[in-house]
Amino acid sequence: MTKEDHSKELIAKGFKANPSGVIAWSGGKDSMVLLHMMRGMGIDLPLIFFREQWQPWKYKFHDDLIHDWGLKVLTWHPSKSTFQQEGDEFEVQNYYQINSTLMTCPTGIVEMEENLPWVCIHDIATRPKQGPLFIDKLDCVWIGHKGCDSDPILGGDAGTRIEARLVPGQAMMYYPLRDWTHDDVWEYIEKYDVPYDVSRYEKVDGKWGEKQDKAHNVDYVHACTRCIDRRPDAPKFVDCPKLKMKIENVSGMIPWDEQKKLSYMED
Repeated sequence: MTKEDHSKELIAKGFKANPSGVIAWSGGKDSMVLLHMMRGMGIDLPLIFFREQWQPWKYKFHDDLIHDWGLKVLTWHPSKSTFQQEGDEFEVQNYYQINSTLMTCPTGIVEMEENLPWVCIHDIATRPKQGPLFIDKLDCVWIGHKGCDSDPILGGDAGTRIEARLVPGQAMMYYPLRDWTHDDVWEYIEKYDVPYDVSRYEKVDGKWGEKQDKAHNVDYVHACTRCIDRRPDAPKFVDCPKLKMKIENVSGMIPWDEQKKLSYMED
């Protein structure tokens, strides 16, 4: 049995058991394969899409696909936002709740670039917040994570050591692509001519990957983090490009996420 056949078998079994689900969709290569596969099986479910409010030009591919495919998309603000740092790598971790099911969505933070709009880290921290999204009869969430995926800061395997996650009182989570590699995903995309974000991905010397330039990559936001650097040797005072003044380091005054792998990412 091929990986594609196995994934379709998992989808068929899961949909039979839990027909009232939603698909987690970011517009990245993995969620595009999951969406294409499920639609090809006649399964047309709403999508949950955690759209950031920053740098809207990064969402042209998403907006065009929503229009062209007539997708039913649900999006809302997070209930809270926290930050993570490892060396010079920063992330914002947004928490979203669907009924009683809590999900997190990390967005990488990259340095400002010349001639490209950027965001103050405090604007990200104080973005609008809201409570749960209530969906009647929701019984599962379909997720395109793979075992080879890893968070840049936390590492881990995205929790895909199992095919389905059952948490009492919450919606079931299904991972039908858990055994796929990045190459498997691109092979499927080429085989079935699945749309992908050409401003984010490219093929170089026969190998698919993300472009080094993050200007159009929705997994990252260009932001200034000078005043929240919490490394021991970080300067106590920094030049603020927004105020054009020197300000103090306020890393001890913003919400930080506990930097550890989640229980299902560990042995």
